[in-house]
Amino acid sequence: MGRIIIWTSVTALIFALFQAAILSNLLFLPVLPDLVLLVIVYVSFMNSSTTGVTVGFISGLLLDFLSAAPIGLNTFTKTLTGFIAGKFSGSFNLSKILIPATMGFCATILKVSTTLILSIFFGPEILNYNISGITFWLELFENTASAPLVFGLLGLFSVLFTERQRSTE
Repeated sequence: MGRIIIWTSVTALIFALFQAAILSNLLFLPVLPDLVLLVIVYVSFMNSSTTGVTVGFISGLLLDFLSAAPIGLNTFTKTLTGFIAGKFSGSFNLSKILIPATMGFCATILKVSTTLILSIFFGPEILNYNISGITFWLELFENTASAPLVFGLLGLFSVLFTERQRSTE
């Protein structure tokens, strides 16, 4: 499991820097997809909820230090997402577009819901989503559309991200 955690942490850091340095400068992309969230969902699903919690915690902590969000916000949302995605480990076949897209959609809904609940307890320090606003819908669309691409990319290097090999047919 140590190898998976190291590779996932490095990948999450690279994706977070890619989002900040490259994607944030694209004018046609007003909202960024949460690529780190998708990495966590993939690794959690391919392994277990224990691995998901661990990689979610470490990746969320990395994001907390890289972003302006309160310390612990990304850590909590990513850890919860890793746990829940890990509970579905092995339940579906990831080789198609529909399942990864659905997982990206559900992970985004979970992230937004968790952020909204935390904003009730912690007030205006947590920037929450407006469900009727365009930002929420754009991120939901981008995460749903990006999930098959991210899952496919990580699937090329599945030996780095999985403890045991699974059939992807």
